[in-house]
Amino acid sequence: MVRISRSSFSAIIILGCFFLLTGVTSAGDAVSFSGVVKKVSPGKNKVGIKDPDAKKRFTVIVNDKTQPDGVKILGNLKKKDKVEGKYTVTDKGLYIALELVKK
Repeated sequence: MVRISRSSFSAIIILGCFFLLTGVTSAGDAVSFSGVVKKVSPGKNKVGIKDPDAKKRFTVIVNDKTQPDGVKILGNLKKKDKVEGKYTVTDKGLYIALELVKK
């Protein structure tokens, strides 16, 4: 039987609560986002986005499964466009756009 000290147990509980409260996502979870387009790379099927509230920058990969228009949306986006959608994070840390729409 493995024994855990009270202080170790408390630290595990506090860490678990921290991850729940900060919204840490695991691979495969859908995450909603909104932001401003910083860069469109149609040849790489990527869109760089900045969330103005959280000051977070991230790049989503767009594919044929991205709703509603798949890779067609890349031709309609330009820098400073406002967008929203959902992405999922792969095990390798890539952000795959499940949804991407211009506001």
